[in-house]
Amino acid sequence: MGFGLIVAISLAWLGRIILMLLFAAIVVAALLTAVVEWLGEKFKLGRRVSFPLILCAAIGFVGLTVWLSGAGIIAQFADLQTDLPQAAHQLMERINQYGWGRWLILQWSDYSQLSGNVSSALTRIGGIVLSTATLLSGIVLIGVLGLYLAAEPEVYFAYVQRVTPAAYRTRLNACAAAAIQNLRWWVLSQMLSMTAVGVIVAVGLWILGVPLAGLLGMIAAFLTFIPNIGPILSVVPAVLLAVAISPTKGLLTVLLFLAVHFLEGNVITPLLIRRIVRLPPALTMTTQLLLAVLAGPLGLALAAPMAAATLGVFDVLVPIEGVDRTESHRED
Repeated sequence: MGFGLIVAISLAWLGRIILMLLFAAIVVAALLTAVVEWLGEKFKLGRRVSFPLILCAAIGFVGLTVWLSGAGIIAQFADLQTDLPQAAHQLMERINQYGWGRWLILQWSDYSQLSGNVSSALTRIGGIVLSTATLLSGIVLIGVLGLYLAAEPEVYFAYVQRVTPAAYRTRLNACAAAAIQNLRWWVLSQMLSMTAVGVIVAVGLWILGVPLAGLLGMIAAFLTFIPNIGPILSVVPAVLLAVAISPTKGLLTVLLFLAVHFLEGNVITPLLIRRIVRLPPALTMTTQLLLAVLAGPLGLALAAPMAAATLGVFDVLVPIEGVDRTESHRED
């Protein structure tokens, strides 16, 4: 028993990236199955009709977006790769004009080396975003796996049930149902948050006259998927480009992001959806730090949905007094 556990842990460690990709596919499948079930209930459509309908609509939307905006998005990424290092250099030059800025810069041994390092780092980041095929292949792999899982979820879950002792299958079903339910509501709330943040940030930056407002709004939307850390990261490129124009625009950009995320978290999303899965901030950050160490950026991105699924399982294994989650899921 102990040897088997050691072997299982060793295999999980060696294949941790694969397991993270599989979990990402489960997140995609959870969202797709939720949409399929909603269509089935709303329009009385079976899975054999609703699933291909959703798939065709998604492929059509992505294809139309790439056809209409693909070239423009790639061009804006190329501009961002060039503009960010220049903006960082201009920021260092602007700081150098003030006494406190010169004092701060003197704390480093070589200002030109510092400025060069910042510009080099930003250029490297831009190059990674533009040239890395790993990211695109990972997204394609997650999408394909998610489609397979969403097409026949009961088939794949049946294999998990078969390797589970019969005495624990009822508990397994309840845990899986609670985890999927939490995942669905968390992903739905995040999708609404991402859309709201992306649109408002893009419009706000356009009003402020910050270049590449549409692309910066898109970056802010995608990074909103990562709680706590994502919103902070999304501010950096926008503020750098704004400060390169004027310090006032930089300050207004920071205030814009603060206002957007405050409205999104406290007004917009709660009004649009009632059953939001709110994760305790300390739990989310702890999970993010742990998975970032174990699986790198992929673990960081998937920490929040994994925490949401884990909370669902925890609610079943350690139920509130007087509430039997196993029985309720069995009835469903």
